[in-house]
Amino acid sequence: MSQHICLATFDRPVSVRAAVGQLRAIGFEGDQLEVISAEPIHIRPDTKKSHLGTFALVGALVGGTGGLLLAALSASAYPIVKGGMPIVSPWPVSIVTYEATMLGAILSTLLGLLVELRLPNFRRLPYDKIVADGGILVAVRCPEDGKKKAVEQAVSAAGAKKVSWLDG
Repeated sequence: MSQHICLATFDRPVSVRAAVGQLRAIGFEGDQLEVISAEPIHIRPDTKKSHLGTFALVGALVGGTGGLLLAALSASAYPIVKGGMPIVSPWPVSIVTYEATMLGAILSTLLGLLVELRLPNFRRLPYDKIVADGGILVAVRCPEDGKKKAVEQAVSAAGAKKVSWLDG
């Protein structure tokens, strides 16, 4: 099945917001839309819920469990008599557990951030030289031939300066 890509160039962010709104209204979501600009454009994001909290919580639990096991098992494996003190002392074990918990939370949050942002993005994105001159490019992946006319009407009504199609 061939996929068509509509490239629409704009001059103003207001026009891009209108175009993205109209494209979402006719059924284009997520990976089908790409907005490329030299400066950030604040477009109302998709209503997908973020899972960063889940990543951080799971990472903290795994890190804390690993830190607890590391400290307790290494102290048990190499018992040193310390004059009546327990072999697995709670204070040193709690410090190692805390630090491992924080490390797990931080690293898993970083991993979750990369997953949520889909970075690194190895997919080749369409490009137009107008982006370097301050313009804005909206690329729409259109798998069906029947929606090509609706895409053209939506971006033209929003104020696209140029509309072209790529087959890919």
